[in-house]
Amino acid sequence: MIDRSNRRFFSRLSYSFGNEDPDVERKALSIKPQDRALCITASGDRPLHLLLDDCAEVVSVDLNETQNHLLALKAKAMEHLDFEQYISFLGGAEDQQRLTKFQHFSSHLEEKERVFWTENSELIVKGILYQGAVEKICSRIASVLRVIRRKKVKRLFEIENIEEQREFVQNQWNSFFWRKSFDWLFNGPFMRLVLKDPGVFAHLGGKVSPGKYLFQRFSNSLNTTLASENPLLSLVLRGHVQPKAFPPYLTKEGVATIKLQLHKLTWQTENVITFLEKSPSAHFDCFSLSDIASYMDVSNFERLVSAIHRTAKHGARFSIRQFMSDHPFPASLEKYFVRNPSLEAALEAEEQCFVYRFMAGVITK
Repeated sequence: MIDRSNRRFFSRLSYSFGNEDPDVERKALSIKPQDRALCITASGDRPLHLLLDDCAEVVSVDLNETQNHLLALKAKAMEHLDFEQYISFLGGAEDQQRLTKFQHFSSHLEEKERVFWTENSELIVKGILYQGAVEKICSRIASVLRVIRRKKVKRLFEIENIEEQREFVQNQWNSFFWRKSFDWLFNGPFMRLVLKDPGVFAHLGGKVSPGKYLFQRFSNSLNTTLASENPLLSLVLRGHVQPKAFPPYLTKEGVATIKLQLHKLTWQTENVITFLEKSPSAHFDCFSLSDIASYMDVSNFERLVSAIHRTAKHGARFSIRQFMSDHPFPASLEKYFVRNPSLEAALEAEEQCFVYRFMAGVITK
């Protein structure tokens, strides 16, 4: 499935600070104590957040072994450090002793995980939360914005009232230059060159203008969510996230809950399609699949859906995000994936990571 041009993407550290909203994911999946959940690893945030709800098991799969190494690092740091040490170790606060802390729990990592992080210790020293390729690009964007929109960015993150923010966005933030910049920057060839991400606009088709789509989504988000409380907006506009906008696995309450269930979490490096094709039938109750559809052509998406249906229990819940792709369920299986339009609309409206659309509902057998 991976051509040579994409191999680097599937081996690099692409994501280190998850940008998907865990609250809407939990609403979509409604995890119960007896449930087995399958998810995509990416930054590691998603599998950790699924442990906020009592469950039987969370299995996290990713084709990129580096992303699984990141999940291992986050999970073991959470397990063996106290909260303040854990936050500063990851990069949520200043810390000059990150390597010392790593040595404290590194023996609890698998050998290949320990070797990887020992060889890449400079990423730990810098604070791993912001060392992914996407996070580094966000930091560069924020550096440019500090030059051309410094006062506006500062003002935007000072606002504490949504009505005041809406007025500011309409009258000052959404200038002609700002609107046009989305068309200039968010075109397929340029973004593929910058991100080196095979999922960006790969299966777009001719129906969507990326610049207009992203500008509208960005503006909608500023009309519904305070910038200071939105991790993605913070990453893009400031290059880092303040504790006020930290997701649950970086909060004291969230860590206390997740820690109790870490023993239920496992991860595996494999193509999720082949993993599911080898898994037992009627095995999973929940599927948290992020936006992997963006990285698949139609034939592989249909293969994925078929594997999901075979391994799903009757009544299993699914959550699939789509960025610029628009893959429908195959006609032969569509009737078994009972989508919930009102739920999808609610998830899309509430999602702090404003770029995604949702496919969510239940699976019948």
